[in-house]
Amino acid sequence: MSQKRSPNNRFQAGFTLVETLVAMFILAMISSAGAGLLLSSSTSSKQIDAQDQRSIEIDVAQALFRGDVNAMTSRAVRPEWGAGPATSLFGEPSRGAAPFLSFVRNGWIETGIGEPRSSLLYVSYRLEDRALIREVKTRPDAVTATPTAERILFEDVDRVSIRFRRGEEWSDRWYTDQPQTRNVFPQLVEISVEFGSEQDLTLAALTGVRE
Repeated sequence: MSQKRSPNNRFQAGFTLVETLVAMFILAMISSAGAGLLLSSSTSSKQIDAQDQRSIEIDVAQALFRGDVNAMTSRAVRPEWGAGPATSLFGEPSRGAAPFLSFVRNGWIETGIGEPRSSLLYVSYRLEDRALIREVKTRPDAVTATPTAERILFEDVDRVSIRFRRGEEWSDRWYTDQPQTRNVFPQLVEISVEFGSEQDLTLAALTGVRE
């Protein structure tokens, strides 16, 4: 005697192989889309963080450069190597790791701790190993023991150029090493920074000793 098959048996038997494969395919598509969105979100987050970091670097570099140039003084110093006339402002195209810009600025705040000292600082900028570096010495006429602080403003720099403006004229060099030029200063100092894969940047500031 044959057993009758219930109409509901086919629903109790579970999914067929085709149904299972289709479900797995849909699940794989959803997982792949989710992973893509997660990766895209992570990449965007890293790009935003990098942009924020660069913005901070630019703001700090511009603030330091403006502060230095605005506080520039006519105080002349001898070259660090001991030869040559004293100069109050030295600027020329960047060559090797030597400073391309140097001068004396004021602004040191006397704390009253330790020995009394001048409010003057010796500031220089140089390009070394593709890094734009700002160096500060706590005394204008620095010696070996003079405290020095360095800060890397930018890395991965291809080239740095400098120019000075007085009136309507521009020059890429400025030397105040002669009696007739000792107190003649530019009204504006500008540094252009060229990066390999980024947009170029310009730092500009008015001098504090302009007439």
